[in-house]
Amino acid sequence: QTETEHLKLRRGWVGQVFSSSFNSHSRGVAILIHKKLHFRFEDMIKDTGGRYILILGQLFGERVLIGSVYAPNSFEPTFFSELTANISSFSFNHMIIGGDFNCALDPSIDLNPPKYTTASRQAVKLIKFCEDFGLLDAWRIINPKVRDFTFYSHPHRMSSRIDFVFVSRQIMDRTKECAIGICTLSEHKSVYAVISPAYINPASRHWRLQSSLLSYPKFLEFLEKEWMIFMENNKQPDTDPSLLWQTAKAYIRGSIISYSAAGEKSLMEKQLELERLVKDLQNKFINTPSCVLWKELDAARSALNQILNRKAETSLLFVLFNKDCHTPMSGD
Repeated sequence: QTETEHLKLRRGWVGQVFSSSFNSHSRGVAILIHKKLHFRFEDMIKDTGGRYILILGQLFGERVLIGSVYAPNSFEPTFFSELTANISSFSFNHMIIGGDFNCALDPSIDLNPPKYTTASRQAVKLIKFCEDFGLLDAWRIINPKVRDFTFYSHPHRMSSRIDFVFVSRQIMDRTKECAIGICTLSEHKSVYAVISPAYINPASRHWRLQSSLLSYPKFLEFLEKEWMIFMENNKQPDTDPSLLWQTAKAYIRGSIISYSAAGEKSLMEKQLELERLVKDLQNKFINTPSCVLWKELDAARSALNQILNRKAETSLLFVLFNKDCHTPMSGD
């Protein structure tokens, strides 16, 4: 699409438009920023051929790189090399990049009818691209067992999932939803993701006991043991009860934070282990598909999804708590 066509995208809800176009109607990408989203633009790189656009800016206190991509229909060896080099020129905390990548990551589940063959050269490049930048296929992580598709080729009579939203691994637990929509203005279905922002003001992040810990017997045993240790070392006949209580709260709070940090570290190690297992099983299944490998891959994906859902639920609880803390009580 041309720049003139892209200007038509500036409608009621749109605050900022970033686009890259080519001198034909077959290429063109754009990024639209809602006028109520406080995105502070810093820098931009766009492909002169209308294949991609990358914008860098501040969003909720984080430096974020946002990209929109329309990959070539046929394999071009230099495409991902150039895209990688341009992304590497930026310094950022997280990346969100989406678009039409014109390839299926896993032909056995992302094509219908499925193909039990090795991934295409373009898919291999895309997989390596994601590995290099620590990107995850948000839709597949959230929907590990679902088969859905974003494009239907009438000449080939084949459905495929070739449109993706990739997010940095660090914000996958803040990705609350990722779904495939319907075809509207395009032959492709839309793919959308809902990503929660980080805390705007870290100072407002008051500590609060994660209530789910109370359902774990091991945590309760740990808490009781820490309480006994504190009381044995600090309770004296002449100790001020008020001072003792305030000191005890600080001690227990520190103990709980240490316990939670150790648990989060263990959970992250398990997550990374499962990610490696899923990757290994995917490669094996692509090369030698079998029912046994598929069941192992499905089980590994389910286990990984459980961990990500647990982290997402915990994050959501803190988001809701933060929101409640900043909502005026009735009568205030």
